[in-house]
Amino acid sequence: MLGSEAVMSTPLDPLLFGHDPTPGIVSVHADLSGRALVWRRDDGQVTLERTRFRSWLYARDLADVEHLGPRLDTHDEHAPFSARELPGAPGSLRYLLTARDGQALRRAVLAGASQRLGRPITSLHDLSGYYTVGPTEQYLMASGRTYFKGMGFDDPHRLQFDLETTSLSPETGRIFMIAVRDNRGFERVLEARRAAQEPELIHTLLQVIQDRDPDILENHNLMAFDLPFLMGRAQLHGLALNFGRPGGPPGIWKVQDGRSTPHWACAGREIVDTIDAVRRLDLPSASLKVVSKLFGIAPEDRVYIEGAQIAETYRTHPATVRKYALQDVEEVEALARRVLAPSFALAKMAPRPYHRLPYAGTATGMLEPMMVRAYLQAGTALPGTPEHTDEPHQGGAVHLYAQGVLSRVVKADIASMYPSLIRAERIGSRRDPLGVFLHLMDHLTVLRLEHKAAARRGDPGEHEAMQSAMKLVVNSGYGYLGAGRLALFQDRAAADQVTRRGREVLAQVVEALRSRGMTLIEADTDGVFFSTPEGWAEADERRLIADVDATLPAGVTLEFDGRAQAMLSHEVKNYALLRHDGHLELRGAAFESSRTEAYGRAFLQQALWALLSGDVPGVRQAFLDARHTLETRACTNADVASRVRLTKSPEQYAATRGGRREATYEALHTLARSWRAGERVSLYHRTGRGLTPLDVNPEGRDYDVGHYTAALVGTYASRLRKGLDPRDFVQLFDASTQPGLFDRPFQDMHPVWIQVE
Repeated sequence: MLGSEAVMSTPLDPLLFGHDPTPGIVSVHADLSGRALVWRRDDGQVTLERTRFRSWLYARDLADVEHLGPRLDTHDEHAPFSARELPGAPGSLRYLLTARDGQALRRAVLAGASQRLGRPITSLHDLSGYYTVGPTEQYLMASGRTYFKGMGFDDPHRLQFDLETTSLSPETGRIFMIAVRDNRGFERVLEARRAAQEPELIHTLLQVIQDRDPDILENHNLMAFDLPFLMGRAQLHGLALNFGRPGGPPGIWKVQDGRSTPHWACAGREIVDTIDAVRRLDLPSASLKVVSKLFGIAPEDRVYIEGAQIAETYRTHPATVRKYALQDVEEVEALARRVLAPSFALAKMAPRPYHRLPYAGTATGMLEPMMVRAYLQAGTALPGTPEHTDEPHQGGAVHLYAQGVLSRVVKADIASMYPSLIRAERIGSRRDPLGVFLHLMDHLTVLRLEHKAAARRGDPGEHEAMQSAMKLVVNSGYGYLGAGRLALFQDRAAADQVTRRGREVLAQVVEALRSRGMTLIEADTDGVFFSTPEGWAEADERRLIADVDATLPAGVTLEFDGRAQAMLSHEVKNYALLRHDGHLELRGAAFESSRTEAYGRAFLQQALWALLSGDVPGVRQAFLDARHTLETRACTNADVASRVRLTKSPEQYAATRGGRREATYEALHTLARSWRAGERVSLYHRTGRGLTPLDVNPEGRDYDVGHYTAALVGTYASRLRKGLDPRDFVQLFDASTQPGLFDRPFQDMHPVWIQVE
């Protein structure tokens, strides 16, 4: 059992960073034949190391390889096939099978299983009692190596490229422009003004990549759009598409990971998509343009062109499109620094290729591989299949105490409650006899705090990315324990213990605040919103939180997590905050989502700011302004359009259209517009035509005024209902500008709130 004494962290802790300190690894390609290709960057130069490794497979017993007879050696670990019995509990995966040729080992196991079961077995996934991973992960786990040791985020050569196309489908459109840049100062726009020049354009891109020789290729939505489009056009022209480095297998291939969204890889370079990392964040949209604005990385002179208008604009104003395309890759580079830096840091710890980390789950995708590496290195059995239980897992607590508008709002946060409880009360998995889980929780937490402190001091280095990466893994610890049959080292009882203690601690905090005269608003797992008495200052709020913190169990900390002038509590996890600096902060799909239309977002911003400021006449004015803008057609069709993600392909919709017609797909079908599953399209309600794709007339103003003025009340104003007296709400959003006989002055109206039972 690994010790749980005070942790003295080291940057080369073998359980955390792997037991091999080799620096500068930028890409690894391995196959089941036992061949591994390792590209390393050292002093600006890239070298290729060719090495061999033994493919491995954990097994519960040797029943499926007994037919190998004397070819299976239990003493010589260098034999073509070997089996070693490992220490472990009954029912665990106590045999480590290794082979010079992993394909031969798999064939042997499948043949033995087919003979034992009396039916053809074609995949290890169809068998219980085995554990293995892909060949590159096998090599990294066995060797103890990881990517990027000793490197900062800009040390690898990173290159961004982005396609501009005449349509969204390679069957109906072509590539006419490719913007390319890298983090070494290179920048270039490749163009094909005529269709006949497209093959040369693709060839030039491939030549640029070979000449610049980047370690990492980046773009936003690269996996779902740019690469499939590029591959489709290259295939049409009979071109071989190879992004790989010399010395490795050529081409681009699909990563076999069971995901519905394809991911692509090549040898010697890591292909990463910033949209994967963005989707982990709680943002209203994953669009590059939206995210760039949210992060403040959009250039001041940013050119914006609606997607359907790019090709047409290129015909008349090519310089504008060149600037637009270069700004796209400029934003991708800046976005990568924000959202890929944690994955880059995790690649130094987890035995997985960098290109898989932006979309890998933090529990089974990062924490578990580090644990398996430790067991493989220690020569210890892995746990067997967990027991099945029908008892539901008891999750965290969520309570709503008040709805409406409350003033003087404070957020108190139980800092990393579940990880804190896991560490303080030593809640680990019973299926982890080496204690690797708690070791990682301890070391990751301590090292994270060191990096967090260094970031606050402004020390040189990528401390913010490191602490963010470690926080991701630490916070996944509880989820891993409760992951059920998906996780090797899961422990349902331990997960239940964590949430039970979490509910108890949260209840203790809530009661402490209530007994001290606070008005509770919302409590969710590890945080509480509450309203303080009139006249309180921030010092009083902080003193209160410190007072409550002193009553909590050792290792659990209550922290001051911000304050606001007012809060509109709509429902659990859906609220609006007006900060003391005047900033309006929206949370939850009720107030902000990818489908929110621009005119509705503008109205909500103005109306919520007024409501939370206590200015009810200002709410009325926001409504009148929004109606006037719609009725005078000051909005464009783009301002009222909403974005929708398509989940059906044209073929799938055609198969169900006879029984049920769906407005979104009908809008595309009627115009014979092509689309693909997973694509996001913008649609608007057109006068006399119904739902219509925005690309028909984005800058026009033929939207259905009646539809949108009704939606202004039914969809947007309704989100303010809980902060107003019901009679006031009706009067505020009445289209009539003439006061009724029993109407009261708007200046006499005030925001309200109610206690929720």
